[in-house]
Amino acid sequence: MPAGGGIGGDAVDEGGGGGVRGIWAGIVRRREVLLSGAGLSVVIFTLLLSRVSATLLLITPANESIVFPDVEASFARRISGTGIVGVLTVANPPNACAPLEAADAKESNYPFFVLIERGECNFVSKVQYAQDAGYAAAIVYDNEDSHELVKMSGNGFSIDIPAVFVSKEAGFVLSQFVNDKDARLYMLPALETSAWSVLAVSSISLLTLSAILSTFLFVRRQRLRRANLRLLQEPTGLSNDEIKALPIVAFNQKDVASPESCAICLEEYAFGDKLRILPCKHRFHVPCIDNWLNRRPFCPICKREAFSTSIEVSSDNAPLLSSISWQLGSTLPLLVSPGAASGRAAESSSAGESSL
Repeated sequence: MPAGGGIGGDAVDEGGGGGVRGIWAGIVRRREVLLSGAGLSVVIFTLLLSRVSATLLLITPANESIVFPDVEASFARRISGTGIVGVLTVANPPNACAPLEAADAKESNYPFFVLIERGECNFVSKVQYAQDAGYAAAIVYDNEDSHELVKMSGNGFSIDIPAVFVSKEAGFVLSQFVNDKDARLYMLPALETSAWSVLAVSSISLLTLSAILSTFLFVRRQRLRRANLRLLQEPTGLSNDEIKALPIVAFNQKDVASPESCAICLEEYAFGDKLRILPCKHRFHVPCIDNWLNRRPFCPICKREAFSTSIEVSSDNAPLLSSISWQLGSTLPLLVSPGAASGRAAESSSAGESSL
């Protein structure tokens, strides 16, 4: 018969392995928090270090935002401050290997960015022609399908406008918004990865991990300390001899008006089930209450102490029921030893003969 349900199941879990499992679950949860914090720090560190190029942001007439991966030219002016915003136009000729047609400043209140195709000449010449034509920035897109962006380099000492390199796909998307006065193209500054910035990010990440680890260890120590205090304060269960000193009866359905059930396992008593009776007269299945009393010295229903003060057990071979100091009333048949049963039978026989 199960002993894990009802009152006994819950209480045994709390007093036995439940506390340890609860502590371990708390440690696991805090370990997950620690790992999450460490992962977050690594992600932030990676993002900060990976942002080495300017951010090219397109705001469409439908107010949609499109960000394009790009790489700044090594010879061009770096984008600083809050960045620059302009209107996009296409180079003529498209590869900007010859002087470009100047943009008409009257057509827009914003400066013009020129979209240039890669090839036929070096990057410095392309950007130089864009600057000479009065463009505020040059955007060079790849003429081949490639997943790697090129770092444009060269000797461009006279160049004083920003220039970035984008993929062929990005160039195609940008070309859809050429000369669109309602579309805005933003060039935002990059975060320079100097030695000081790397050191600062590393220090912040280390401090964050240290704080999380210290908090984790402190909370774990406090929880273990409280758990140990609870274990010291909790009462210990009865010994095996003390439990065996409690009487046992056999259940008989005829002696009760309605079905009864064990408050620990919640199963109804069946005919012949061995029930152990506590001093408070509450009764339970023997395995159920024995398991309970090994951990708690009181009744699981009324919390009264289960110590037996008037029953003595001399050995393991003693009868199941020896002597009871309290009244059980007209309840259940008591289990007695075979010797006692034969003695009573002999006495009954002698009494019958004498009466005859």
